[in-house]
Amino acid sequence: MKKAIKAICVFLTLVCTFIFLFCIEMGSRFPDEYIIEQQEKTAVSNSRILSLRKTGTDKMYSRSIGSDPTSGQLMLMNIIPVKDVNLHVREKKYVIPCGNIFGIKFYSKGAVIINCADILCDSKTVNPGKDCGLREGDTIIKINKRDISCCEDVETAVCLSKGDPISLTYDRQGTICETTITPVKTSDNEYKIGLWIRDSCAGLGTMTFYDPDTGYFASLGHGICDTDTGKLMILDKAIITDAKINSITKGTDGVTGSINGYFADDLSLGYALGNTETGLYGKLCTFPEWRQPVEIANVQEVKKGPAQILCTIDNEGPKYYDIEITRVDYDENNKTKNLQITAADDRLLAKTGGIIQGMSGSPILQNGKLIGAVTHVLVTNSSKGYGIFARNMYSEMENCLISGNIITDL
Repeated sequence: MKKAIKAICVFLTLVCTFIFLFCIEMGSRFPDEYIIEQQEKTAVSNSRILSLRKTGTDKMYSRSIGSDPTSGQLMLMNIIPVKDVNLHVREKKYVIPCGNIFGIKFYSKGAVIINCADILCDSKTVNPGKDCGLREGDTIIKINKRDISCCEDVETAVCLSKGDPISLTYDRQGTICETTITPVKTSDNEYKIGLWIRDSCAGLGTMTFYDPDTGYFASLGHGICDTDTGKLMILDKAIITDAKINSITKGTDGVTGSINGYFADDLSLGYALGNTETGLYGKLCTFPEWRQPVEIANVQEVKKGPAQILCTIDNEGPKYYDIEITRVDYDENNKTKNLQITAADDRLLAKTGGIIQGMSGSPILQNGKLIGAVTHVLVTNSSKGYGIFARNMYSEMENCLISGNIITDL
């Protein structure tokens, strides 16, 4: 009898250990945030053993539209809690996938510091910028309490100072700071502060999607950063124009390829007024080629396996190319690398070598739904890259609209 009881205890211990380890593994595989749509069953990821339940009840989550998340639990067999989650109820969202190349003329808010340089003054070197606490990536937004809109404003203020101290207000990663800097007179009888600054940039990118009801768009899948500092640029405005491709630099292992092109004309297709970690957002005045609207997949619907990207690698317009999704990652601290992808289309590999610069923003579709956008190439293997969830981009676009970062009348 004792042996039987001991065997049962060992068996139950093994079962409990298995369930515990299974719950830990499942908890890491599934997201912390769930979007439940009207009419949608509460089963998770086509699995009949996992479901969602509202915290504090023994019932399945009640689906009612609301903007605030509700605390819930991911359940095993509707009995064992796997992890705590946030539940959001949303209506289905439909957008037009794009994949077209466009030009970006980007103007920062103020003047971005790209370097603090030494100045030769009276046979010695000084560095006014570094001495007053400035550093690369800071954005000068005011001088002597007056707004700065371009580099010329800074140069004029320094020239007029005649060597007297001037006050600077600057933005350092969202924190507004103030300092005082003293221009020095060089051997050329000019006043300098030793700062290399920039107020604009230009380049090519790929449009991800637009909302046919509002005209608002999402693109790139990552923010526009200063090429020298790597910091997210503070956007004043950006003009979107048509672009053409004149060549492709094929990517190889260790060498990032690129789409090389030019602005087709100065006619504005739209404006972007939201530059965030997850992309560039704005409103279109002229719309890309019409396609049938597709539903944006919820993050829990995205699977490893075959998918397609819609991208432009010649002047014949966007085309679909086969890829393989090799990993799905729900890490909220790495929002632009939710997906690991591998190019699996011989046409794409022959032309580009895989994923290259300029493809950022190319829509990723799976099972007829928009699931994400290309964001990065893996430098050591040009056939591989990363992507962001489309649902995250749509949510960020909505946040920009609510916060007023994107204007509603153009």
